[in-house]
Amino acid sequence: MKYAIISDVHANPTALEKVLADSARYGVEKVICAGDVVGYGPDPVGAIRILRERNIPVVMGNHDAAVAGWRDTGDMIPHARDTDARHHDELGADDLEWIRSLPYVYADENIAVAHANFVNPQMMAYIHDQTDARHSLVFRDERVLFVGHTHLEALFALKFVPCNSNPVLHHIDCRQVEPRDFRTVGEWRYLVNVGTVGYPRVKDYSSYVLYDSATGDLLFRRMTFDFAGYVSALRAKSMPVPAWL
Repeated sequence: MKYAIISDVHANPTALEKVLADSARYGVEKVICAGDVVGYGPDPVGAIRILRERNIPVVMGNHDAAVAGWRDTGDMIPHARDTDARHHDELGADDLEWIRSLPYVYADENIAVAHANFVNPQMMAYIHDQTDARHSLVFRDERVLFVGHTHLEALFALKFVPCNSNPVLHHIDCRQVEPRDFRTVGEWRYLVNVGTVGYPRVKDYSSYVLYDSATGDLLFRRMTFDFAGYVSALRAKSMPVPAWL
């Protein structure tokens, strides 16, 4: 199966359409979204419509839960809190029910997708380093795990290594690797942060990941979107332009 794993669309349907068009050129058979369809951006209705019309599986992100009214926004920065409230008011009852129906984890053919982490996905705790990644990799059995949430691409690899003193016991070798295209090998298992489609914070591009479960190949894809149009759409709704623009 050829997958495209996307995340953090953040109400940016223009960027989403470009990513989906790019993935189609690779013969992708299934797209999965790791959450945060809404929040920050100018068009939550448009982003949801694209995902629903194409029957793309989506997991619950922290902004999705906040817009649905299921998550307290007291710990969010004011800009995030304000846009989530605005998006709640813009969405119709049917779209809000769709958001509330989203699962926290989606599993398929020896892969699993969550927004933030797998140990307690409802808590939306970030995976910042190899210690955080190790917890999720040990908790799940799938070969490759995919997350978003940080808006930054990342790659972690884990292997159970026999202890020299006792061949029955194992210790866990978990490493953080610079994100790069690779092929899954041997007994290693992987946790991949696919970055963000619609709201980059450091780099000026959308990012997502292609994964072929038959060959084990995984590719990081990056592309710019219409930043001028994005800014115009924000200003048309009197929304603040983020610092990265």
